[in-house]
Amino acid sequence: MKLLKSAGFFLFVYWTLLPSQDLIAQQPQPSQHSLAVPHRQAGLPEPASIWARHWGLRWEKGYLITYDELPGGSPEKPTVVLYDRSGQVAREAIVWFKDARTVSISDATVSKAGELVVSGGTENEAGVIANFIASIGSDGRVSRVVRTTPFLPLHLCDPGDGTVWSYGVDRDAQGRRVEDSLMLRHYSLRDGQLTAMLDRSKLNSSGWSLVDGVYPGAISLRCTSTKVALLNVGSSEYGEVDIPTNTLRIRKLNPLPSPKEMRVTGFALTESGDVFVSLHDRTSQPVRSGIFKLTFDGTDVGSWIPVENTVGPYLHGGPVERLLGADGDDLVYTRDLTGAAFWSQYKSR
Repeated sequence: MKLLKSAGFFLFVYWTLLPSQDLIAQQPQPSQHSLAVPHRQAGLPEPASIWARHWGLRWEKGYLITYDELPGGSPEKPTVVLYDRSGQVAREAIVWFKDARTVSISDATVSKAGELVVSGGTENEAGVIANFIASIGSDGRVSRVVRTTPFLPLHLCDPGDGTVWSYGVDRDAQGRRVEDSLMLRHYSLRDGQLTAMLDRSKLNSSGWSLVDGVYPGAISLRCTSTKVALLNVGSSEYGEVDIPTNTLRIRKLNPLPSPKEMRVTGFALTESGDVFVSLHDRTSQPVRSGIFKLTFDGTDVGSWIPVENTVGPYLHGGPVERLLGADGDDLVYTRDLTGAAFWSQYKSR
């Protein structure tokens, strides 16, 4: 009887029998979303098939981005590697600074033109920590640097206009988070900071208190040439910056179950502006996964609507293991952990 009353039982029935219904709002709704048969397949590099279980791997603007998240770094060894659509190494980046003792990478992104930008922190021999956003030149080394201290840039996205957007938080001299710091910053790689926004006091502050989320994937940031998309699963909010007008809008989402029951494992923003996630549901047996599209109803509250033919048993013949990202308007995803990626066109009917 306990099972019949549980949210887990509803989700099991929903995903098994009613794939066209709204996952969260529980309202019958015709499916308007489908994923075509894959038109491209590529083998991921061996390290990527391992890193695919973590968040330091994603497909963005024509490249699979991988980077080493552990502090350390080297003046000789690449810490960021980009792979092309055939799974071959396209670019390697050595992120290192003079007098550094360690360098850590917090995120890496690429523009539509293929420019690589990274963010992170560096510590010198005296223990002084500085945070940065840097572009990588054609020689695979740092070409331009913007010092962002006291702002710690945790997430990056590049709209392709010579600027980058970053989500993070200010730190004081003792390394403590500054609670009233603005968390979304816009930087020029030539001129430094341009704007700062996202006043947490006007939002669900408890949901924004964990700056990087309670698990990898809880917070995501992506850009197109006209839009910045910021997802915060913990606060059940979605932020969108209209780049031409430089205006930020925050909208509420129907909340997902707790992270122990369901997690976002992938995020994608297509060139057309559609937003998708892959979800990993642990409330049913077998565990299930699939791709869902963000859709807003008449009350302007967002819900995750399943994409047809993408929801199924996790790693047991299911169609999707996780979403890696978007390639134009294609979605790029894995089906298992064997190291293959698939490209499918998204269709809205």
